[in-house]
Amino acid sequence: MNTADAAPATFTLQAGVSNADVNALQDLLSTLLNHPIASGLPIVRAAFLLGDPALADLRQCFTAPEGTYALQETQRFAGLADHVLTAGTQFGLSNESGGAIARLTFQLLGTDAVMETRLRFLTPDAIRALAAPKLHPRMVGAGAQTLHTHKLTAKHVARYTALAHDPNPLHGDPEVAQAAGFGDVIAPGMLLCALAEAAYVCLTPGREIQELRARFLSPAFVNSSVQVNVTAQTRAKSRVFVVSEAQDIHAIVDIFTA
Repeated sequence: MNTADAAPATFTLQAGVSNADVNALQDLLSTLLNHPIASGLPIVRAAFLLGDPALADLRQCFTAPEGTYALQETQRFAGLADHVLTAGTQFGLSNESGGAIARLTFQLLGTDAVMETRLRFLTPDAIRALAAPKLHPRMVGAGAQTLHTHKLTAKHVARYTALAHDPNPLHGDPEVAQAAGFGDVIAPGMLLCALAEAAYVCLTPGREIQELRARFLSPAFVNSSVQVNVTAQTRAKSRVFVVSEAQDIHAIVDIFTA
């Protein structure tokens, strides 16, 4: 049965997103991209809200039903760049879940700032049937720039999941990942999203990000590297492709600027 809150619940952050966690995230991204990361508040830091003690009960929404495994399908951030997410900050929360889908929408009270996370719960057979789309040159176009990461080691992934308080065993337990139908542990979709934002900021400095929308299309396995392709800006929008060395598309991230 599908469930949805009749009206958004309200909660108050108990811990918020600390400067130490933001700095640790930027250090991790700089290490993986082998590129200095500009100072500032990355939009993707808002994903760390899910680890706040005020949301301890809510995190059960991310627990997959028996016989299935949780995979992130989409992520959206809008209007969060300039807001400090500290203890005492209040959010409204809408939770829609049921069957193979869960969607959580957070809105900073009194503003239009929003974070939306959508998950799918898939069986091992469904996971094995997934096919990664390929990146073709025509999708990137002229003027694109690319950064290559170091290998995403288990330690890198563990550093991210610790910051994000991400309990999904697909990101840390090889036996669970293999039982789910994967060949190995997979990187969190939000780590790929963070790499996309960081690469964009590195390659197109001076632009103010207003909104970020990500779609996750295939897993990035531990001990593999990825390429982050940033397309040329068109009418305040740039598309970022996170792909494997074999050009399998892991994520498509659309970034909108002022």
